[in-house]
Amino acid sequence: MNNNGKYYINIFTNKLKPFKDIIWFLCLFLIFEFIWKLCVHQGEDERILLVLGKDLTSYTEGMNLWTADAVYRVVHDLFGYHDFKIINGYTLYFENSIPVDIIWGCTGLKQLFMFTFILTFYFGPVKKKLWYIPMSLVILLLINILRLAIILIIIRNPFPEWFIPVNEWYNNCQWVNTKECYLKFYEDWFNVFHRDVFVWIYYDGVIFVLWLIWEERIRKPYLRLINKAPETSGDSQNT
Repeated sequence: MNNNGKYYINIFTNKLKPFKDIIWFLCLFLIFEFIWKLCVHQGEDERILLVLGKDLTSYTEGMNLWTADAVYRVVHDLFGYHDFKIINGYTLYFENSIPVDIIWGCTGLKQLFMFTFILTFYFGPVKKKLWYIPMSLVILLLINILRLAIILIIIRNPFPEWFIPVNEWYNNCQWVNTKECYLKFYEDWFNVFHRDVFVWIYYDGVIFVLWLIWEERIRKPYLRLINKAPETSGDSQNT
């Protein structure tokens, strides 16, 4: 490579240096997504969890039941919606609304693995990761319960009339005044929040904020501290 090429590469890398932390975070995010899509699949039924072709659905049953029970307690007991019901241990519904089954994809398992992967390979002192990762996983679990509770409260009432033309355009379907079509549009109304709005809030919002807290409130202050007194620091790190 000639000197001009090296010169421009140095300029480019120097310009990127202030953004190396966020770039590495995004790289880890994309690497995890690639690994997940490569190794994890759903069966014909979304309830089925296949990892490297092996059915691991049964291992998620306890998590499904715990999540459903927690959501029920939040909506019924904490928020005071006494017309909220739970049947079979994992089916939640309001009277006159569509039932929602809590399956492995609703439990936030992917997000728990994602955050653990990102922070494990991200910069920072290992000893602090040992308490920050578990604490963050608890936060993610609690926010997922709140996410599901809010979604179920939103769909407690049927979809508004303005949603009909929007859904016709978005899902390339046509409204007809039948019970089957009504239920289909009701499910689409649920998926607007379940698969679209709140998924992005959960991914881009909560996980990013937890990473940001780690970066700005834990890793960087730690680096400033050890740079002032490197000889007294015995904490292992990967800055």
